Amino acid sequence: MKKLSRKTVFRLKNAVVLLLGSFLFAVAINVFISPGGLYVGGVTGMLQLTVMFMDDLFDIQLSLGLLVLMVNLPLLIVAWRSVGKRFAVLTIITVVLQSILLEVVPAVGFSDDMMLNAIFGGVLIGIGSGLIFKIGASGGGMDVILQMLSAKFNGPIGKYSFSINIVVIFVAGYYQSWEVAMYTIMTIYIVSVLIDRIHTIHKNLTLYIVTEKEDEVVGAIWMQLSRGITVLEASGAFSKSRRSVLMVVLSSYELYEVTEAIKLVDEKAFINVVRSEAIIGNYITKKI
Repeated sequence: MKKLSRKTVFRLKNAVVLLLGSFLFAVAINVFISPGGLYVGGVTGMLQLTVMFMDDLFDIQLSLGLLVLMVNLPLLIVAWRSVGKRFAVLTIITVVLQSILLEVVPAVGFSDDMMLNAIFGGVLIGIGSGLIFKIGASGGGMDVILQMLSAKFNGPIGKYSFSINIVVIFVAGYYQSWEVAMYTIMTIYIVSVLIDRIHTIHKNLTLYIVTEKEDEVVGAIWMQLSRGITVLEASGAFSKSRRSVLMVVLSSYELYEVTEAIKLVDEKAFINVVRSEAIIGNYITKKI
């Protein structure tokens, strides 16, 4: 049986993460959030309110999954132009997966307890969205705008997310009850905290790579990131064999991809990751 290449394995890992993150999101919405009368933030929360208004005022039942797909199309065009092509392609895949899974996953309530629904729904969405963000994608909607803000201002996505979601909270409280608004705040807060725990684009790192394949590793890093690389000459303390130590500064968001790229050309490379507290000089936040 032919062994899969590292590149193929890397792509398969990304596909599994997108599918898992989308599935967790759909389960959270259909099993905990919507049956519990709660709302999530951003575009999905606004679409939940739209579905509720159309059902209550006009007795028209709309498909949340279809609305998510339709509303995301113009935002994905913005993502393609301003954030990056890879981000846009992965986000398109994620949005399609989420739209399909929202229709496939049964809409059955897990509990009548609002607090349980808020906690479990928030945890599932936070984990799912965080995993999707971490590999360079998003669930579309407000996530696209949040990713742009995080990349532009080098700040945590959860902070921006919680600020924007105030609108959904007040509308939910005004039209339903302030108890619903309170538990919606709990859900959104849990989501924002978990996303910031998993997805950390705003943290900078320094990589030290010890390798015997200097040219190949330098080429792999440059092709992946186009970042400056400092080469230090070194030798093994006991073996006395010549090695190179490469130093490169990058965002923690880029770590996942660059380590995979390095391992493609040098499986024996030793990589040490160090948190950079401050960077002074010519350091540019890259597009995703």
